[in-house]
Amino acid sequence: MKRFAVYSIIALAFLLGQLPATADEARRWEIDDLYRDESFGSVAVAPNETFGVAVRNWIDSKTKLQRHSLWFSAGDPLRSRPMESGEPDARAPLISPDGKWIAFLSTRPRPTGWEQTPQAPVYSEPTVDIWLIPVDGDVAVPLAGREKPYGRVYPDQNYGRVAFSPDGRKLVFIADDGDDARSASEIAANVTVVREDQGEGYEGFGPGDVWAAELAENPDDHAADRIVRLTEDEFWYGQPQWSSDGTKIAVHANRTAERESIRYSFNQNYDIWEIDVATRAIRQLTDAPGPEFFPRYSPDSSRLIYLTSPRHRGPHFDIYSFALVTTGKNPTSRVVFDFRAPDVDYRAVGNPGSRPHLDCWEDDSHIVYDGYVGLSSKRFLLNVDSGEITESGVADTKFSKRRDLESRFRPSRDQPTGASPRLPANKPGASARRLSAKSQRVEWDNGEGMKIDGALITPHPDIAKPPYKLIVNPHGGPHWRASLGAGFNDQIFASRGYAVFKPNFRGSLGYGLRFLDANRDDLGGGDMRDILSGVDHLIKAGVADEDQLFVYGVSYGGYMTSWLVGQTDRFQAAVAENAVTDLTMMWTLSDLQSWTEWSFGGRPWEVPNAMRQHSPLTHAHKVKTPTLILHSANDRRCPLPMGRAFHQALLRVGVKTQLVIYPNERHSIAQPRHRADKLQRILAWFDGSTRKD
Repeated sequence: MKRFAVYSIIALAFLLGQLPATADEARRWEIDDLYRDESFGSVAVAPNETFGVAVRNWIDSKTKLQRHSLWFSAGDPLRSRPMESGEPDARAPLISPDGKWIAFLSTRPRPTGWEQTPQAPVYSEPTVDIWLIPVDGDVAVPLAGREKPYGRVYPDQNYGRVAFSPDGRKLVFIADDGDDARSASEIAANVTVVREDQGEGYEGFGPGDVWAAELAENPDDHAADRIVRLTEDEFWYGQPQWSSDGTKIAVHANRTAERESIRYSFNQNYDIWEIDVATRAIRQLTDAPGPEFFPRYSPDSSRLIYLTSPRHRGPHFDIYSFALVTTGKNPTSRVVFDFRAPDVDYRAVGNPGSRPHLDCWEDDSHIVYDGYVGLSSKRFLLNVDSGEITESGVADTKFSKRRDLESRFRPSRDQPTGASPRLPANKPGASARRLSAKSQRVEWDNGEGMKIDGALITPHPDIAKPPYKLIVNPHGGPHWRASLGAGFNDQIFASRGYAVFKPNFRGSLGYGLRFLDANRDDLGGGDMRDILSGVDHLIKAGVADEDQLFVYGVSYGGYMTSWLVGQTDRFQAAVAENAVTDLTMMWTLSDLQSWTEWSFGGRPWEVPNAMRQHSPLTHAHKVKTPTLILHSANDRRCPLPMGRAFHQALLRVGVKTQLVIYPNERHSIAQPRHRADKLQRILAWFDGSTRKD
């Protein structure tokens, strides 16, 4: 067997840990583990570093619904407890500068008789409001009083952010006004005129405005004395940041006539704007043609660091550079480090992620950022004055020490919890040791002079030995990437004896600009050859059984799955989830027209032949592979008609197929019952499908 290059072997470890177990207690992973496991995330640490607040995440065993609640941790040894009786919904905690209050988001109803938060559809972002709870208390109060001036708070990480002002007396947040966008005549006739919105994940939400709340010194039944709208127009604002003196707020926004969904996509003309809190005046700080987003004030607020790309309507994820703008009377901006330059080695500096850390400034001259480096991520230190980037010394930064503190205050099952129940109580099977899969890096030559790598997840040796049944699992995007590690789905597949292969084909992030652009005008071409050459490599190395090959992908991974079965008969069975199957439908129905325009250099009537030839639907008559199609009913990114069309075509050519539609789901199938059902169906399809040649 050819020896693999192994960069890392990572067995998935849940944050709650595992209790010691003897060998006879070890068992395979089960789909019902979805309902047994719990974790803690979103840790906030007090300014004096004496306590922390974390969010407990679990699935209710009775309702099968996802739950979130606040837990308080302090002391040595660490003692943890739920902050509220009954653990009502709470997420995204934030501790005030004086350490007395915790602000958080929650879906809980406001008091009876008060104006309630307008509901968005189930498949949209969760409908949340802001609540506050005293650190030494157990009763939370809503931010706004009986009549609230705003509607829904934006909870996502591209738009939404709640932040205390430096003095702790104000909160800034993003929210819509909660109004029904329909006119009175539309409501009377029960019709809807289509209006521009923010697409995937935001149905029911209106434009996100910037709001500031002035907090009461001694709150009674609500926390704010006064709530002020700082912007009021048809634009969407995001990621508000306070200046160090609390007089200004920086945001990113696309205030042009050409707008498109920002969700998972920064390829429009976003600019950095600064709002004067007292006068509500807004001024533009940057004006490049491409996206400029995620502003972060320097410690003295004299300048802002942000991410940028020169490409307008480029790929929905790009290679972004860091730029700096001064905040004085005449703002000037410059690129600090150009990660797109031809001589840049991504292995030395990474490709920055699309979301800088909120506390990225280490001092007046340095920021800390995380960069993609192939299958891995690394942390770097950037000198914004000289442009020098280094990995050395990052571990000793204030940033890293803050991250260590977050880990310290994260509750775990083996920590004492005072009078509260021990976590995760007595969930059956939660403490049993499981036979976990391992993840490793593999590299191969694609036969065209390119070295390609990917992640290979293999079953525990007590479950299966090579050559394995192999599930090829291409990632979405395509401008995204696979990384090392074994997630829940991987563990379930491995527990049934399957190895999972995740190739980073051309077009993937983490390998520099040239590699990212290498599949433009060629979707299903070079990237498919990269994948199949990787499969050949695994077969030749004795890892994969060439007679037991399967393919499963989501989104662009679903495109690649649908494309592969129309180009080759090598796979025993296939599962395409929320797949792109027709590029013309993708342009006409999706919320992201720039995806197809960038990929093929035009609109359907401008490049009709390219879109037709590169669509899996065009080649459906050649498919012989049994193909299961899974699709969300409310997917705005890759809409359901594409799944229906591919299913109809396969039926007409006599291919074994099935279409399963998941209601109240958007681009990701996220509801626990649906996740479990999906895994059961995939395994049954792979275990039971045979191809008739």
